[in-house]
Amino acid sequence: MKLFKIYQKINTGYDTFDSAVVVADSAEEAQKIHPDFLPGSSSFSDFDSWVSRPGLVKVMYLGEVVGEPDSDIYPGAVICASFNAG
Repeated sequence: MKLFKIYQKINTGYDTFDSAVVVADSAEEAQKIHPDFLPGSSSFSDFDSWVSRPGLVKVMYLGEVVGEPDSDIYPGAVICASFNAG
């Protein structure tokens, strides 16, 4: 598993996410993670706090996850997110 910073500079108003650190197996998988994913949501367009589709998300590789597996560290996990409350 790998750590990635995901970020966007398109939706920059109040009550939006600008970035997050996530766990994924690849940059392509990281790009598909929403910082505030809610179970049962069908797509990025269900959210107005992020971008409307994964292709708009920028990805930066940070490093490998090392150590013993942890229940909070799994592919798709959001480790930390930056939210611009308004």
